[in-house]
Amino acid sequence: MNKPVLGILGGVGPLATALLIRMVVEKTPARVDQEHIPMIVFNDPQIPDRTAHILDRSQPDPLPEMAKVARWLQDAGADYIAIACNTAHFYYDGITAAASIPVLNIMHETVRAVCDAAPDVSLVGLMATRGTVASGVFETCFKERGVRLAVPDEADQQLLDALIYEQVKANKPYDAQAFLAVARHLHERGCDAVVVGCTELSVVYEELGEKPDYLYDSLDVLAERCVGWYCAYREIVSQPAAI
Repeated sequence: MNKPVLGILGGVGPLATALLIRMVVEKTPARVDQEHIPMIVFNDPQIPDRTAHILDRSQPDPLPEMAKVARWLQDAGADYIAIACNTAHFYYDGITAAASIPVLNIMHETVRAVCDAAPDVSLVGLMATRGTVASGVFETCFKERGVRLAVPDEADQQLLDALIYEQVKANKPYDAQAFLAVARHLHERGCDAVVVGCTELSVVYEELGEKPDYLYDSLDVLAERCVGWYCAYREIVSQPAAI
């Protein structure tokens, strides 16, 4: 088997996991099957809901199950891990402590991608779960780059909640116009960029026809990083040994 092997901690949610796999395949500069990235995917939809626990600590804690999946991926032969969920990164330190292989961080990668693409950005909008918003992780990451974060008002957050939980996660048709309306409202409030910061919302974003140029999709960024990590590793190991 080619190295390195990508491990995907999935099922959070299942459709977003499938989209991440497809994105990685489509972004890989492969000419034949044998040049694609080997992956081990643990699609575990039984992991407790991340937002429910962040907002109410009496709810089941998802970390033990996610840590178990990370260890399983490592033991199964993965060389690095990607997590197909933004909200899960509230538990990032606990997940990384469970495995000794690198775990990519979707939030860090997204913040870097936005700031690299738009170096003059000063205010970024966030479309995400209530759990991600409440966790403050994106806000902290952007603040470290001198960038302020704006979140939707309550009415728009309710639209996002419905898109995430009642439509994408429930395998129901989703309202792309509601998605675009929330993004537009954030942009009209002065956001130079708007982050699609929930992988369920990435499913909606992917199906859009013409995409606003101020939108940055976190799952797309993660897929790019998965491929970049693989290619960099392959380039290093292909270097001739020093004499």
